[in-house]
Amino acid sequence: MLIDKNSLIIDGVKMAQYITKAKFGYHKIWSSKSGRNMAGTNSGTLVGIFPKITMTFRQLNDEEVGVILSLFNKAENKVTFYNPDLGRMIENMSCYSNDQEMDQEYLGKIKGYSSVVIANKSREHYV
Repeated sequence: MLIDKNSLIIDGVKMAQYITKAKFGYHKIWSSKSGRNMAGTNSGTLVGIFPKITMTFRQLNDEEVGVILSLFNKAENKVTFYNPDLGRMIENMSCYSNDQEMDQEYLGKIKGYSSVVIANKSREHYV
């Protein structure tokens, strides 16, 4: 199975109808004492890898904006997506989202914009 926009579901809403693309990232968080020493050797403790999904929305009308805002204007989202390195769907991953900002260039239409969901816990909690 390949990652596709049909494999991304947020709080039970299939995002395929709203997005033009999704970018999947796996971001490493290191302990505060991590880095290179004077000899140039890297050392540190990996705290975890936190999935991040950036969605780019197509142009949305008022009703669709309402659906999107109702999803992301809360403290937590449950995200389901296909994880390629595990070779399976990750279901109901607890995430937070970024602030929602959108440009309205045409009356009644919101120009496409991007939004992000980031895992609250490291990927290891979902293995």
